[in-house]
Amino acid sequence: MIKNVLIVLFLSIVGFAQADQLAYISKEKAEEAAAWLNKGKTVYLFCGCCSVEEPVKVKVLEAKAKHTGYEDYWEVEIRYETEDGTVKTETIDLAYIWKKGLFKAKTLGKKFNMSHDPCIYLNDWDNRKHAVKD
Repeated sequence: MIKNVLIVLFLSIVGFAQADQLAYISKEKAEEAAAWLNKGKTVYLFCGCCSVEEPVKVKVLEAKAKHTGYEDYWEVEIRYETEDGTVKTETIDLAYIWKKGLFKAKTLGKKFNMSHDPCIYLNDWDNRKHAVKD
């Protein structure tokens, strides 16, 4: 019984660790990412570690670095427009915001040299069946 409880506890902790990899970051990285996003970038909201999620293409309208209110951690908040014209605002995790490149997509975390696990690498963004596990 204790063994089962420990396994459940361990899996909960591991799942939580992947859920917010680069949500709370340094002020410098938050400002750097916000400045890049403020150039009107089109990005994809996609959790590579979440098997049931599909990428959502969005156009960033505004981005800003905000203090989280916790210690010296900062986050990036974006206001964006979806393909159907809906405008939303949310804080983002740089491990789950992707930018298409010439040959493959990569996370903003990778773009800004931040250590994290994207879980998969997308060679063919339009066909996730071609995703490569890390």
